[in-house]
Amino acid sequence: MKILAVDDDPLILQLLTEVLRVVGFTNLTTCESAHDALGEIERADVPFDCFLLDIQMPGMDGIELTRAIRKLPAHKVSPIVMITAMSDRSYIDNAFAAGASDYVTKPFEIGEVHARLGQIHERVLAHKQREDRNPVSAPRDATSIVTASDFQSRLPLSDIDAFVEYLALENYLFQVSRVSLFGMRAFGIVVPGLERAFQASSVYEYQSTVSDFAEAISDCLKPRSFLAAHAGSGEFVCVLTDGDTIDPVAFETTLCETIRDMDLHFCDGRAMTLEPVVGNPISLQLKSSRGVANVLVQALADAEAVARAPRTQRETAPTSALKQLFGW
Repeated sequence: MKILAVDDDPLILQLLTEVLRVVGFTNLTTCESAHDALGEIERADVPFDCFLLDIQMPGMDGIELTRAIRKLPAHKVSPIVMITAMSDRSYIDNAFAAGASDYVTKPFEIGEVHARLGQIHERVLAHKQREDRNPVSAPRDATSIVTASDFQSRLPLSDIDAFVEYLALENYLFQVSRVSLFGMRAFGIVVPGLERAFQASSVYEYQSTVSDFAEAISDCLKPRSFLAAHAGSGEFVCVLTDGDTIDPVAFETTLCETIRDMDLHFCDGRAMTLEPVVGNPISLQLKSSRGVANVLVQALADAEAVARAPRTQRETAPTSALKQLFGW
């Protein structure tokens, strides 16, 4: 795996080089500034597979560098691992919002570095194997008819504020759980009927609609501090990171109004009448690291349960009754 590590401290780079050597990663290039890193990326004949970026650097910091890397077509989804001393969680939140995939802490623990990069290496190998089975000479273009695999795929949506890859959101929660989950809440959003509505549509039309719904979700959640991810088909999961919460019924009303104002249409001119359903926020405060791994799934299951309930029952039931009905 070809890795680029960036840190303004040469001693940290020396230590990181040794740690990576011990755990079996020797194809490493190091830079002491974001400017030098962007030059290395531009000159690379073979693209880098993974990036290790210090967050706090003079000039362009690691968060700004992450944004710059994400704008490069070859690295829209390349793993980006942040290096941090964990002194301020806001840095981590901003890094993930910019497109980070994971992070490791300083001082380095060999076991942690091995585990995080081992997972990334498996992802890189799996991606290359898929490319080998599906040669670039015969790609599926955006006009192809959407398939079951397309519906199941989790779109990165990195161009939308605070949207990250689903796996990155899992990594964020797992790592932050070791520090503090105080005040954080997760909730799911589902779009009933979206997959059925797009069964004969193009990949472009389907992905554009998912992106439109994600844009609406992002706009409605601002100015709260949050991270969100597409979970496949018409499902999204959101994490409020700053102690804020939402009233799911009121938020759903606002979200539906926002989407109606977008005046979405299918490519054949038909008006789109799909409406999202919002689940109840789940507190992460008392979740263990193991529990955090399941909280996103729980949030989506809750939203699916809400979507299955008769709308009249949801609109008239008081909060206590809704909690009893859906097991909140």
